[in-house]
Amino acid sequence: MYQTELDSLTIKDFEARYGIARSNVNNRITGLKQKGYNLEPEKRGGRNIYSADQIALMDRLDAHLKAGNPITTFPAVSQDSLPSSYRTQDSSSEIAVSQDRLQLSHRTPDNRSDKMAGAASLIDAIAGKVVEIIRLNQIESIAPDPLANLRMLQEACDRGWLLSSSQLAPLLGVKSLSGRTIERFGFTFTRVGRNGIESAWKVDR
Repeated sequence: MYQTELDSLTIKDFEARYGIARSNVNNRITGLKQKGYNLEPEKRGGRNIYSADQIALMDRLDAHLKAGNPITTFPAVSQDSLPSSYRTQDSSSEIAVSQDRLQLSHRTPDNRSDKMAGAASLIDAIAGKVVEIIRLNQIESIAPDPLANLRMLQEACDRGWLLSSSQLAPLLGVKSLSGRTIERFGFTFTRVGRNGIESAWKVDR
């Protein structure tokens, strides 16, 4: 058995302790790191110093290897059963990152819902404005021109058109026409014959 009462060793000390080359020491340290152990040394006076817990771990690995077992069969780190000094900083970081990602994944739907709700409200507002603009344009386009009938009467007068009763009555704002002559809006309308089955009216001023 190795004496593990030492509280610190260097790489050179490990070489002498196990009777192996520096490259083999480094390979063992790398192998333990890959299994999740913390083999990061402490810096003291420009040297890399390994703690008592790390020395005990290296001793366990040395005994495992000298018993004829490969490093691949050495037990991997158990975060719940090992001292904190054995646990890798990387593993702790990974756990913290995983927790952050879990919290982020829990928050993401809410954030997405908030964004979707905001986008929906914006779309509704834009759609409302578009509908309002269309409605106003439609109102403007279908709003009757109060002088449209007079313009049409003037054109009929200028062109000498003979208007049927069904054409003239709406322009005069009446349902039917009677008599031979009608005066309205400064025009004189005279019945002068027939347009088919209807009376024909001549427009004068």
